This record gives sequence, structure tokens and C-alpha cells, in this order.
Amino acid sequence: MPHRDADPAATSPSPITDVLIIGGSHAGLSAALTLYRALHTCVIFDSNKPRNNYGTATRLTPTWEHQDPESLKNAARKELKAAGYVRFVDAEVQRIEKTDDGLFKATDGSGVEWLGRKVIMATGSKDIFPKIPGYDALYARGIFQCMFQFGFEQRGCESAGLLAVDGLANVFHSTMLADDGNKFADKMTIYTNSNPALCKEISAALQTPDIVLDDRKIKALAKGVAGSEVVIQFEDGTEKREAFIVHRPDTELDMTLVDQLGLKVSDRGDIEVAPPFMQTNVPGVFAAGDCSTPAKIIPSAIASGAYAACGLARELPNRVTRVAS
Repeated sequence: MPHRDADPAATSPSPITDVLIIGGSHAGLSAALTLYRALHTCVIFDSNKPRNNYGTATRLTPTWEHQDPESLKNAARKELKAAGYVRFVDAEVQRIEKTDDGLFKATDGSGVEWLGRKVIMATGSKDIFPKIPGYDALYARGIFQCMFQFGFEQRGCESAGLLAVDGLANVFHSTMLADDGNKFADKMTIYTNSNPALCKEISAALQTPDIVLDDRKIKALAKGVAGSEVVIQFEDGTEKREAFIVHRPDTELDMTLVDQLGLKVSDRGDIEVAPPFMQTNVPGVFAAGDCSTPAKIIPSAIASGAYAACGLARELPNRVTRVAS
């Protein structure tokens, strides 16, 4: 049977909530805020497995700069609980399907079933690191995926590098992110990791003497002696120290729920949505946050969650179904 009242304080007259939000980070929380202000109920499922679990501080988010991202989410949770239209379930959704009467049924990890009229996928995505020994331990500590987030603290460096591997093994992205790094370091080196064809292409495209190339094969990466310093160890036995490294790893979705719902995925590996309201190819299902865009930063997640909720609210009936006192 569908779940009615997990929370003893809940006073819902119906076992059906307006929106099932799968994902309890910034996109899901923003969507819930927009929905309750339109007088709609929702259940937020939070697996507590965020993509950003590297202990980095909040960036590019006004009034929350330098703070723990969890503090921002906890503040949002507190606001939403006080409003009375939002219920939280700290569990992962294992299965989701559309019922014969057009509702959506989600089954959580405890086997409890939940019914909703609409769905927002805010499940985030997972980083896929290059197969270079040492990379994992240095990510977000000496290897930075976005200089607009991490560059300010590195300003004034003499030399830094960029790894032109995996998703950055192309001229456009490698030169663009090297230019970003060059704002904070006097000299940038693009490391193409034994890819002479790519090295030649990038060399032809470079327009500044402050960015140079190195095609030596990388053996491993190691932490340097100070700050964010990274030691690049090459297979020829030599090494190079850089104040920091720029690299944006590839990401991937957990396809379990995506496949169950029949959602289309874009060429870049995100859930395909129609802007601005983040509608997917499946009627009644919207997507927001990291799972739906290459712009995987908190402000983008917040904005897309709000837009998705606006789109959903316009599809829901006009009524008040308050779920908690």
C-alpha cells in the first residue's frame, strides 16, 4: 500500500503528494521552496550522497561564501520544514514507475511506496576521474575543475598546469580552461599526456606566450610541499611542480531511475530537458541540478530547481493540501 504518514506530525488528508523530488541537495531544496510557495506539497528523497563530498567550501553563492555547503542545505531544510508543505525522507529511491491512473509511484530503500502527481529528478551526477595514480586524492585540493570557484585563493602563482585528458582532450575546452587558469598564474602548461596529435592542434590554436605545452607521458600525481602544489611525475623519470592543476573530470548519471522512467539523455551525458522549465521527454517528469546541465555549480542548481518547480506548478490543480502543522 502507498505510504501515508511517515511523520507523526503529518496531517495530510491524502496519501498522494503533488511532487516527488528525488534528490535533496540544492536543486531539490530550491524546487521544494518554489512549490510550497505555490501551495503544493512535495516529498524530498535524500540519499545523502552528494557529488561534492570533498570538503570544499561554498563558492559563487552570495552570503554563503567560504561556508560548509551542508550549512546552506541545513538552513534550507529548516525553512522548508517550518512551512508545512514539505516532507523529507532520508532514503534512496530504488524504483519509480508511472501507474495506470497517471500517478508516479516511488519505492524507497525500505520498501515503502510513495505516490505523487509529478516528479522532479534532482539526483545529481558522479565524477569520473582519469586513470592517473594520485588524481583522486588531489581532486579539489590541488586539482581544480573551475577557476571561477577555486582561482581566487591561488592568485599570484608563478606556474600552474592543465591536464588535457579525457573530456579536456580537445582544443576548445583545454585552451578555454587554460586561459581561466592563466588569470591566477603567470604561466600555464597544458599537459597532453603523450598525445602528439592533440598537442599539435592546441599549439596551432594558442594565442598567448604565457601558455605552453608538454606532451610527456604522466606516470603519477603527488601532493607537493605547500598549499595546493601538485608534483607531476613523468614516465621518463623527470617531474614538474605546479602551484595547482586545472582539470574538469567527466561525469555520469546513475541510470537506474533514468531508464525506469524512459528519460532521454543528451550527448554530454545529462538528462535532456527543454529550457527554461526543465521538462523532460516524459510528461510529468522534470529534471534540475547537476543531472540536467554541464553547469554543475550551486547557483545553477538553485535556479534550475526553481524553474522546474514553476513548470510543474502550472501543470498541477489549484488547491491547498497542507501536510504538516
